[in-house]
Amino acid sequence: MRAVAASMVVLGHWLLLSFPLDEVGLLPLYAVSGYLISGIIWKNDLYWGAPGPWPARLGRFYTRRFLRIVPPYYASLALGALLPLATLHQHPGWFLLFSSNVLCYRLQHWPEGVGHYWSVAVEEQFYLVWPLALGLFHRRAGWLWLLAFSSIAYRTYLVFYQTAAAPVFATVLLPSCTDLFAAGALLRLHTTRHPTVPIAQWPSWPAVAAWALWWVVWYGTRGPGLAEQLWVVSYPSLGALASYLTLRWLLGSPRQAQWLAHPWAQWLGQRSYGLYLYHLLLPVFYQRVVYHLWGATSPWRQWLLAPLPTVIVLTPVVLLLCACSWRWLEAPLAKLKSRFAYKTSPPIATSNS
Repeated sequence: MRAVAASMVVLGHWLLLSFPLDEVGLLPLYAVSGYLISGIIWKNDLYWGAPGPWPARLGRFYTRRFLRIVPPYYASLALGALLPLATLHQHPGWFLLFSSNVLCYRLQHWPEGVGHYWSVAVEEQFYLVWPLALGLFHRRAGWLWLLAFSSIAYRTYLVFYQTAAAPVFATVLLPSCTDLFAAGALLRLHTTRHPTVPIAQWPSWPAVAAWALWWVVWYGTRGPGLAEQLWVVSYPSLGALASYLTLRWLLGSPRQAQWLAHPWAQWLGQRSYGLYLYHLLLPVFYQRVVYHLWGATSPWRQWLLAPLPTVIVLTPVVLLLCACSWRWLEAPLAKLKSRFAYKTSPPIATSNS
């Protein structure tokens, strides 16, 4: 699923489509994180105030997240610093401390080559606060619903009262994205409360209908002003609903989702983090090479910088980069991460408390 979602983000950024394909890929990534991370926290009693030595268990969680996220991210930052990228050189602390989403909100523009790092910062902030949040919620679905509605209210406040330039920057802060994480957590809560009852064999049409609604709202709210503001307020929540239904369909219909188990999908999914990290750095490098080799009057420059040739040229390059990142950095770190495995925990209670 992450291979598919990350690929959609990459193609959306490279093809420069009018349709926000990158958002269609990014929204399920947040829901998947909410589903997986909530399951890990509940299964291993990693939330704040859990029975037993929860601080030690929580330390293992943060250590494992650090080894998975931080070294590859810093490696990509080093490459971006070598290009060099102006915003990265002007505001290095924001990127080093996983707060580039706040920087994007303050600057009200996307930094060249590293504009997508705001979503990496949101993920890292989510990892940091989610054990605390789940410790407060105590597996109560009502609190997760309240969190989702609070996220909508927060986005509405930012869009109509705070965001000065483009309303879209109201979506880069963690509180603006929590309805997506909560959607994944709600699905996980359903599966853990009723482990002996399989998710209903839902057809695909609810997910298709939800994504169709997402498209209709996008189509009907194109343009500046109030239409754009309504889109920014509504599209993450509509995406949370569509992502929830998509994940539920995949979980309940494994035979229909066998294509996700294809070796190529598994290979790319395992390396999707590197794919995501490097995909916006490469067009910057590629454009500078083209500008250096072909003059302004050369027809080759315009042709090579068109979206389709860019995709053709950069696809094997980004696959090679993410493969190298996995082979020499992420895979060795995964072995190191195994030293901090969680101890066996008792099964999660299935009561409604």
